[in-house]
Amino acid sequence: MRWDGARGKFGNVPSRGAHDPTWHCRYRPPRRRRQIHRRPGPGGEGAVSEAARKKVLAAAGALRYRPNTAARALRRGDNRLLGVVIPNASSRGILSATLQAQKLEGLAHGAKRLGYDLQIFIEDLSDPFALQRLACEKQVRGFFFLGSVQRPTLEFLKRYRIPWMGVNWRHKETPDDPHCWTDFPHAGRTLADHLVRLGCRRVVAFDWLSIEYGPFGRGIREVWELYGLPKQDLALHVGSEYAHGPKVVEALEAAFDAPARPDGLILGHQAGAMEAYRILRARGLRIGADFAVASFDDLDAARNMDPPCTAFAQPAFGMGEACVEEMDRLLEGRAKSPIERNIPGELRVRESSAHFKPAGANAEARTS
Repeated sequence: MRWDGARGKFGNVPSRGAHDPTWHCRYRPPRRRRQIHRRPGPGGEGAVSEAARKKVLAAAGALRYRPNTAARALRRGDNRLLGVVIPNASSRGILSATLQAQKLEGLAHGAKRLGYDLQIFIEDLSDPFALQRLACEKQVRGFFFLGSVQRPTLEFLKRYRIPWMGVNWRHKETPDDPHCWTDFPHAGRTLADHLVRLGCRRVVAFDWLSIEYGPFGRGIREVWELYGLPKQDLALHVGSEYAHGPKVVEALEAAFDAPARPDGLILGHQAGAMEAYRILRARGLRIGADFAVASFDDLDAARNMDPPCTAFAQPAFGMGEACVEEMDRLLEGRAKSPIERNIPGELRVRESSAHFKPAGANAEARTS
């Protein structure tokens, strides 16, 4: 005995249930499919009559029936589900952060364009079997990770040939990990070229990105050499300790107190830019007038600083789209190994550099 939703009482309801429109029309499921999709029957007979088709569609509408696309894909063997996996240990609001939201949006657009379904899963990434269960039970064909995943979990995925892609990250010990991220040399070149074109001739730059990510400092050096500027006028500090903190403060104070003061700063982190602002103000120097300041990564803090800071914006949306493209090539057997895409970002010029004029130009303006 089952609940008969149509009659409002218990009765002998067929196993496919009262939500099946064919039960209300007293048709068997194979005939239902022919009625809705106008496909010929197993014996070669033609599609059902228009009256029968309308009857089934009317019942489907009344029951708010929707085809189970996942079941249909599994039956046909053409499931195209991709998963974005978020660690269950992540803090709330992780996907509302600007960079993460843009990555997710890029993944969604890329999946739609290439005909994939995309679903977010929250899992314990220290348990590799959790991903194996998703791959087997939900038929997820590949995974995207927005942040770092432990090596044992990635080795497990590799062992069982479960495809995955890092969105703007990889382990520095394993550069062949499949990933799409910022073109870091391009970022360094863009920031350095901006300051040199403004007239900066003594620049202090901080590069922690080459240690953790890609060769950011190499791009800065390339521009300096391209313009034929003296090597000694570029102070490039390289190391993971030069993101922000005591080492950055120490280097900035030494540079500002030197007889030959720099006129341009390139910071690798927004927190480092905040420290530079504080030190400049403590010495009575005008940000954007006496110094041109530019920073990597255009997060909310950069545009809300006083004055707003010129920054290099990471191409988060483009990373997401590129990851889906590379996943598609991987699943279709067209991927080249190793999988790596370097996506160029863009410079957003603000008051910290927009109105800067070199010391010689200021002197000429005062005497003219």
